[in-house]
Amino acid sequence: MDAATVSMILSAVAGPASGVVVALLCLFGFGYFMVKHMLPQQQNMIDDFVKESRANRKIFADAVEIMSRRLDKVEDKVEEIKIILKERS
Repeated sequence: MDAATVSMILSAVAGPASGVVVALLCLFGFGYFMVKHMLPQQQNMIDDFVKESRANRKIFADAVEIMSRRLDKVEDKVEEIKIILKERS
């Protein structure tokens, strides 16, 4: 190779093209890091959140069921009171 060819290759390697290559390598490295490390952590956090939400929903449903049963008792008592009051009037 002659000096002009070597100079052209060196300027291409050290010029703007090398900046693009470095940027692409950095982008690939960031993407690889995200896929291998960050996404699994996020998936685990989401899975934990879903498990907690299911547990909270179960607790809430149980509490609503208990309140419903208690309200049914109160309604029965109120009906009895209404009947007693109608009989007395």
